[in-house]
Amino acid sequence: PYFMVHGVEPIFPFDLAEGTFLVDLPGQREFSTTDLIAWRARQLQKRQEDLRGIKEKVLKARYQSIKKFEQRYRASIKDYAFPTGTLVLVRNSKVEYELSRKTKPRYLGPMVVLRRTQGGSYILAELDGAVSKLRYAAFRLIPYYPRSEERVSVTSITGLDDEALDSLVEEEAVEPDDEETDPSFNE
Repeated sequence: PYFMVHGVEPIFPFDLAEGTFLVDLPGQREFSTTDLIAWRARQLQKRQEDLRGIKEKVLKARYQSIKKFEQRYRASIKDYAFPTGTLVLVRNSKVEYELSRKTKPRYLGPMVVLRRTQGGSYILAELDGAVSKLRYAAFRLIPYYPRSEERVSVTSITGLDDEALDSLVEEEAVEPDDEETDPSFNE
């Protein structure tokens, strides 16, 4: 359709970027016609060493970008790895887009971490032992700091042993609706 309207083939940004990655510009000022044709032909060849060079440059740029991002936001990036039995608060992400969010609770809980799944989400339970059907992403959880340092074992709260917790991990996770305010629980 683009050719029919404009009479030329479209040039995409990735075409230009790929062309600039393939061949270094020679140091000479002028090209003879044969040198220019040879240089353009080399661009079109897409040799394996050129493709490897592109891959190395792109990976290097990505890692530099990651390093720069981590360094820039090192004060706000927190990686919590909650062990079993830890008390956490769950961010109530449903209220973030409501107009009346000032009067709604920003966090729900505290809740007890039962297990971290292989994908990185968490299975949580209420303090009365009700196990949530939902899986909670790690970015929604923050640590809850109780006034005392006493810990309660997960087995005594939920009545579930390791095999029962493993079966919960293997169950299919329920995806929360956007309109759901309170998580649903098994008793």
